[in-house]
Order: sequence, then structure tokens, then C-alpha cells
Amino acid sequence: MKFTIKKTILLKSLQKLNSIIYINYKNEIINNILFHIEHNNTYLISTNLELELIAKINCIIIDQIGEIIVSAKKILNIIRSFPNNSEINIIVKNNIMKLQYHNIYFKLHVLNPKHFPRFQQKKNIDYILINQDKFKNIIYNTHYAMAKQDIRHYLNGMNIEINKGTILSVSTDGYRMAISKINYENIKKKISIIIPYKTILELIKILEEKNNKIKISFNKNSIKIYLEKYIISSKLIDNQFPNYKQFLKIIFQKNIIINRQKIKEALTRASILTNQKIPGVRIIITNGICTISANNEQDEIVKEKFKINYFHTPIELTMNIHYILDVINIIDNDTIKILLNNENSSICIQDNKFNNSNHIIMPLIL
Repeated sequence: MKFTIKKTILLKSLQKLNSIIYINYKNEIINNILFHIEHNNTYLISTNLELELIAKINCIIIDQIGEIIVSAKKILNIIRSFPNNSEINIIVKNNIMKLQYHNIYFKLHVLNPKHFPRFQQKKNIDYILINQDKFKNIIYNTHYAMAKQDIRHYLNGMNIEINKGTILSVSTDGYRMAISKINYENIKKKISIIIPYKTILELIKILEEKNNKIKISFNKNSIKIYLEKYIISSKLIDNQFPNYKQFLKIIFQKNIIINRQKIKEALTRASILTNQKIPGVRIIITNGICTISANNEQDEIVKEKFKINYFHTPIELTMNIHYILDVINIIDNDTIKILLNNENSSICIQDNKFNNSNHIIMPLIL
């Protein structure tokens, strides 16, 4: 195998490929990256057995094709060490990889790729074509509410549901829920899948704000997403997602518009002195004034007031401060809308301009 490639191109792909690998001492083969060099197609592949990432790269010159695997960590650090303008010559022969640019030279061992585990997607596959930016938007809007290590493993992921001309993304950890929706008319049957937490995080990193179409194929066990430079394959969570539709039917009686930046700054300051075990914040709204207050185990107190345009029934809420900040950081607008019925009910936060996403938070019981 013999080829020449720019450092910047190879490094970018290696960084993304390394991000899905976690050190596995029982199956060390997956601590490597597979190089697959053809005359027309060049691929780098990494896996953690749950998720596979394929990067398509462009070589300057391909003299000899071939396939090998090499230590993911070592090759990343080696390529990173070359000067930024490098055009690196790589030769593989007799299980040895030689990398050279002018007077810089490395030699490392490579392995036979025959035992490298490849992701196989079974038949009975459905697929959709969707705008890349729209798909990224709905998973980004809801990813923060996923559970991470819940024993109810179906919460450790995001439900994607296609039904009646819409695509919904839904995530919940049992204390909060995020629901985002876009229109999609090109599939008639109902489809519901749960994409694992780590796969969603990788998708958010790799998906771009482009309006080109991407292909997403799936069956009950796996999903495969085809991008311009990457192919992502992942297992799915095989379980029933909790019923979220009851939250879409709630009719809220109170509607409060708040400046996003003001409440974000006030909550950020309040978070300094919240209780570490129960990070509650009290929000009192009365006579056009919003008061944010918190205290901690040492009876230290923070309080801040600012004006808002609300002069109806006074409201007093106690919520998890981090949950509210998570939502506010997701929304990209000058104002947010808080919907609720009473002080003991859940609240719903929306972007005041675009209401295609609902962010629901349960009250904090102290």
C-alpha cells in the first residue's frame, strides 16, 4: 500500500474517528483504525462495536491499494506532529507502515485487517431523505434531555418517530422532556426508533448546517446515515419509548414572555450558590418583576430582580436550575416563552419566535 495525503485532511478524519473509540482491553482490535485504500475510494474506519464511523478521504496520489489496521492513538499523535503544510508519504509493506515528510520519518507496526469487526446492516431496511440542517436541528434541540446511564436503558437515547407528515425527536430522563418537530411528507407508514445517547452526540458533532439531502436507512435493530464525507452506522435500542403524547395535549393557562439573556445571566449567577445536592432555584413573578433566588447548605443567599411584562396572577416556581439553563442555552432567540398552569405543575419553555420545540420540566419538590 502506497499513497500520499495532506496532513490537514488526514488529521481531521482521524480526530473524529478517535472520538468514538474507548480503550478496550478485552478486544484490543477495536483500538485500531482500518485503512482501506482503493484507486477510486479511500476510507478510514473505526468502531466501538456499538457504533461505526467511516470517513471518506481524498489522497493526492495513490500508487498501491491495500488494507491494514493501525493503532488509532498512535497514528493520530503521529499525524498531529507533522507540520501543517505537510504532504505525507505513507508506505505499508511486510506489516510495517512508514510515514515520511522531508526529514521527518516514522515507522510503526500494522496488523492484518481480517479480524477487524465491520458493521453489518440487516435487510428489511426503510430509508428517508432529509435536509441535513433540519435533522441536525431537531436532534440538537432535544439531545440535552436524554438520560445517560439510567437502568431504564430506553431512556438512554432519543426517540425518532415518523408519522402523519411529521418527524418528531423526543428525549427524556424522567424529570424533563424535550420534543421537536419538522414536517416530512415522503413516507406514509409509522416508524419509531430509539437512537443511543453516544450516537446522537457523534451525529451532532458531524452533521453540518447545510440544506443538502442526506440518506438515513434503518430497520428495527440498526441505523445508517450517509453524509458527504462520513457514513455513520449504529445499533438501536430495542425497547418501547415512554408515552409522550399526553404532554402535547396539555392546555396551558399562563403565558410569560421573558428576555432570554436577562434570565440566563440571573440564573447563571444564582447557580453559584445553589445547593449542591438539590440545585433548586426559586422564581417569583409578580407586578411586572421577576425575582430569582437561591441558597445553599451554608445558608448563603443570592437574589436578583428584573422587570418583565407580566401583571396577572402572581407565580412562584421552584425548579432545577440546571434544567432551565440547559433549555435556555438551546434556544437561539432574544425572548423565551414560559407556559404553565399552576405552581405545582410542570412548565413548558418555548422559543418565542419558533414554537416547533417544547421543553418540559417537572417542578422540584423540596
